[in-house]
Amino acid sequence: MLSPVTTLSEPTTTTDTYLDGLNDAQRAAVLHMDGQLLIVAGAGTGKTTVITRRIARMIATGVVKSDGVLALTFTDKAAGEMVERIENALPLGAYDLWISTFHAFCQKVLERHALDIGLPNDFALLTQTDAYLLVRKHFDRFALDYYKPRGNPTKFIHALLTHFSRLKDEAISVDQYLAYAKEMALAKDSSATDQEESSRIGELANAYHTYQQLLVDQNCLDFGDLLMYTLELFQKRPGILQKYQEQFQQIVVDEFQDTNWVQYELVKLLAGARKNVTVVGDDDQAIYKFRGASVANILQFATDFPVARRIVLTENYRSTQNILDLSYDFIVQNNPNRLEATLTAQGEEMSKKLVAKGSAAEGVIRHLHYATLDEEVRGVIETIVTLREADGKKAWSDFCILVRSNSGAIDFSLELARRGIPYQFLALKGLYGKPIILDCIAYLSLLANFHDSASVYRVLSCPAYRVSDHDLGQMMHQATKKTLSLYEVVRDHALMKELAEETHTVLTRFLGDMEKHIALAKRAAVSEVFVRFVYDSGYIKHFTKDESLAMEQIALLKQFNDRLKRFETLSPETTLTRFMDEFVLERDSGEEGSLAFDIETGPDMVRIMTVHAAKGLEYPYVFIVGMVDKRFPTVALGGDPIPVQEALIKEKVGGGDAHLEEERRLFYVAMTRAKQGLFFSSAEDYGGKLKKKLSRFMTEMGFVVEGGEKGGKVERVDGGLPMPAQVSAREALQYVIPATFSFTQLAAYAKCPLQYKFSHVLRVPILGKHQMSFGKTMHATLEQFMKELQLRQGKTQSSLFEIASLPAVARNDILPVSRDELFAMYEKAWIDDWYPDKPTKETYRKEGRRMLEEFYADAVAHVPKPLHLEKEFRIAIGGYMVKGKIDRIDSGEGTKVEIVDYKTGSPKEEGKLSSDDKKQLLLYQLAATRGLGLDVAGLTYQYLEDGSKVSFLGTEKELVKFEEDIASSIEAISNADFLPNPGMHCKFCDFANICEYGQ
Repeated sequence: MLSPVTTLSEPTTTTDTYLDGLNDAQRAAVLHMDGQLLIVAGAGTGKTTVITRRIARMIATGVVKSDGVLALTFTDKAAGEMVERIENALPLGAYDLWISTFHAFCQKVLERHALDIGLPNDFALLTQTDAYLLVRKHFDRFALDYYKPRGNPTKFIHALLTHFSRLKDEAISVDQYLAYAKEMALAKDSSATDQEESSRIGELANAYHTYQQLLVDQNCLDFGDLLMYTLELFQKRPGILQKYQEQFQQIVVDEFQDTNWVQYELVKLLAGARKNVTVVGDDDQAIYKFRGASVANILQFATDFPVARRIVLTENYRSTQNILDLSYDFIVQNNPNRLEATLTAQGEEMSKKLVAKGSAAEGVIRHLHYATLDEEVRGVIETIVTLREADGKKAWSDFCILVRSNSGAIDFSLELARRGIPYQFLALKGLYGKPIILDCIAYLSLLANFHDSASVYRVLSCPAYRVSDHDLGQMMHQATKKTLSLYEVVRDHALMKELAEETHTVLTRFLGDMEKHIALAKRAAVSEVFVRFVYDSGYIKHFTKDESLAMEQIALLKQFNDRLKRFETLSPETTLTRFMDEFVLERDSGEEGSLAFDIETGPDMVRIMTVHAAKGLEYPYVFIVGMVDKRFPTVALGGDPIPVQEALIKEKVGGGDAHLEEERRLFYVAMTRAKQGLFFSSAEDYGGKLKKKLSRFMTEMGFVVEGGEKGGKVERVDGGLPMPAQVSAREALQYVIPATFSFTQLAAYAKCPLQYKFSHVLRVPILGKHQMSFGKTMHATLEQFMKELQLRQGKTQSSLFEIASLPAVARNDILPVSRDELFAMYEKAWIDDWYPDKPTKETYRKEGRRMLEEFYADAVAHVPKPLHLEKEFRIAIGGYMVKGKIDRIDSGEGTKVEIVDYKTGSPKEEGKLSSDDKKQLLLYQLAATRGLGLDVAGLTYQYLEDGSKVSFLGTEKELVKFEEDIASSIEAISNADFLPNPGMHCKFCDFANICEYGQ
């Protein structure tokens, strides 16, 4: 049984700032140092504050080292926020924090230890789309009979992949599945139905085996593998598990209700005998069953950790009391399958009813019921406009429209766009349907097949060229009349005298771009062709000039460029033609392209999103729309298309309607996003033959519509709504200052603030340089060489000092990593991008081998003793967090270390460094001494071009000046000071082609 909340005997003082402003339950949670703890944190009760202050306090008071806490959550954003808050709460310095998502933690572990269970540690990580394409490409290896579709041979790929993912959620290995299938096949006295089922399961088990073998063959893992193989590693290699158990004295799991079975097993293994486990969650907000989450885990925790202390956070700092009361009265209808009801039934009192601690005023709760969907859309938006105009202090971003599915957002998006109201539809899918991306895809398609008339039409209509509708119509008419492709008409445009002079100019430019990019596509990677197009065509310049569009549109371009880069990482052939072949398969599979968004960036705008996307967010006014039967709650579709057999499922499932209860939790999450205004909307006519009934959720809350008149709490709105006036266009951009800065960012700002804005605010994709490709190749090669050297030095019995004492001839190739292996690493790391021609590429390739030959000879003569490689750090400077990665830290005499950074060039002046040249290593010196506690004896730039080394050590005066410069730069960035600083450096700027101030 869980132990109730008790008062701790640990003394506290009024100077304990980690307890400032906390309520009693929050204080109790922060003060809890040892043992098992369950924090039940209702919506808006400050759980992130509790988690971060508790961790910061444990580190600050010496209860645990910074790398002795493992904090796990579910999104990079949540992990980043936790890191930022903890570092801000600690004394200034750098901290080695292990705070990440479950998947990121497991990836880090496997990159270190995958070899210990027979897996490569340099694996590539596949997304769901990558996995689909891999199976599609090798579909002939799957011996399918039961699941072999008629017509489309790949119809069931997504279903199979979902099935495999669910198996991994339950940590069911290939061997276990095959054994289960064999057991079914050997069962005696089975009926014909049983035999068919046995055959089906055997087919699935073999398909699972084939898929896992495909991943191994391709040196890949998928996201489910990260969890399953880490669990296998800890189960099979107790020595490795013990290492992590000893390191992590405290384990904290946020959003515990969203964990699946394998994630919970990992937590229990890592907890070990110490069992210092804190889980934070709310079963009423468990909304991810569709992706494997197990709400049973939070109910099971009480059984697995029977002496766990329980603290319930019920003081809500977000919503008004009437909104909280309505939400609570609704969610209790999920009893008895709730933690509150379960524990109460066991004789332990527990109340999760939330108490508002903000404004004493009542919030607005309204249900707006309309005759038609069109009136519902217009009515909701008119309500938003009215509320905003009634209070001049309200912003568009105070309003959020929540939909149950993406399709429910379309009509609201179109109406907001028609009205000129700034809005953002925060969908997780749909990149390929964005107009700017459709333009880019059309151009790439055109390069692969320039007789694709639809693509020609789209490209010539886009902002990059903008041919008038009249002239496009003339050319389309000519193409039809002469039975030509539109490209052929464009090619001979000089013959069409009826076209405007401006059109002829544009078409000449378009044909020139086409000719240049077709030639480029024959030798360059597809991402280079894409970036060249957005620059050469003027598309990127078009958007950087219009700041009301810049951040959103350029973010989409960057995401598409990231998709191209991912293709290049996974494909042996990176050409445009190969990408378009793959892209067609991807689109045919129904893939819409993943979208990433940051809710806290961009202009002031109304947000539209699904309820799932709204988890963790809050808004003053929330509109939950489409509250009718079969829309919310949705109709249960029977779960996964290929469900995992019940005999294999380890989750303990309670009774009741699981789908309806999940929908109730989802609706509860939607309601508790609202701070002061909660609106529901519905309509009777959504385009079908029958009138829609009101959602059962509305009637469960007491909202009814009787005979067309007002009933209960309903506000019925009849037709005839006036067409609202146009609202002003998008407003000025609001730049969000990043939580952390890198040296690259700060160096860019110091050189030119406008360059910083292009690169780190707007994030404009850049035209690459072959020198950059070469530099990355050399760094990747040396990183891999040093990692392998460090690994083998730790395993060899030979003394490095014995090797160093040998004559140079005798020492040759005696390093644990051979010269040939170094060159093999070089070939594997080679980046082919952005070289202007083949001769230039070969010249650099030979030069790289020469540099490595000299580097290896130097390594033999002066054996490196790497202590840390690619060491990440975050350090507070001038009140701001600066992050980075140190190439190499070598062991020196005694406890001293030397920091080494590689440069592919040669020093500007032999043996001398300017103050600007020193800055990067000065940052590393601060990070190593202040954050890592190392005794730095020297800072060295190792120049690969001439084999020289330049060393120094920053003086106290230099370090103080460096910190002042950083603080000054970040202060200017905070003030959005992005004025240009033109000069000689403009010649080498990545954005010279789009900057009007360049010299």
